[in-house]
Amino acid sequence: MHNCSALLDAMADHDGTGVRVAVIDTGVEADHPAVRDRLVASYGIRTFDDGRVDIEPCEPLDVCGHGTASAGQVLRIAPGSELLSIRVLSESREGSSEALVAALQWLADREDIGVVNMSLSTLRLSLALRIGQAVDELYARGVPCVCAKGYQPDGRDYPTSFGAAIGVTYAALEPAELRYRENDLVEFEAAGVDQIVAWHHGSTRKVTGSSYATPLVSGLVARLKSAEPNLSAFEVKTLLKAYAERYAEGWRAGWMDATSCGSGLKA
Repeated sequence: MHNCSALLDAMADHDGTGVRVAVIDTGVEADHPAVRDRLVASYGIRTFDDGRVDIEPCEPLDVCGHGTASAGQVLRIAPGSELLSIRVLSESREGSSEALVAALQWLADREDIGVVNMSLSTLRLSLALRIGQAVDELYARGVPCVCAKGYQPDGRDYPTSFGAAIGVTYAALEPAELRYRENDLVEFEAAGVDQIVAWHHGSTRKVTGSSYATPLVSGLVARLKSAEPNLSAFEVKTLLKAYAERYAEGWRAGWMDATSCGSGLKA
């Protein structure tokens, strides 16, 4: 295992440069000021008559704003990272579990992804095995999947509840703050209350939810992997826990100050 303290300190000098974050969502608006030139590719889904789902290139658009919000939150923490968008959700933020499975399987076959952000989840137990297999493939290749907890009060959501995933819920925290949740399938809390985020058509919105906390954690992962590209997914989760514990003890770093301005966004 790498030296935790040294790697956490190294985050100050590594802003995500060299790390590509896949954002599985509603698409990302390429010309939004919060995204700038960090979006390198956009893909969408194509569903065939027989139910098969394929991933293919598409225009860099966001049908809702949710994906652009996720992208802006990643860049708020890791402004040097690159983004790859996969649009699997509709304007109403709905999508098929088959599309999610297809996106994860497609990403598992790529060599250029450092982190996967999913500000979404599914309750469909019937697809849990296939989703889990794809997450496990990414985990084995050192690609962490950072996943949002759903808003239902009971039950498990997937892939958030899998041990190989990094599950995130939200709380009223500072943007760079992270809390570890002992003995919980959803292991981390991040800032997700009254967040000013990027939205579609170049706009912003004040929002609350795990959808907006999750990409902040993906940004932390991008900074860690920028500092040490060969980190395993297990090491990343261990370092996030160490980060949360050190933050709780009063540790702060200069780079965290810049995250509080939300990349210059104003409501």
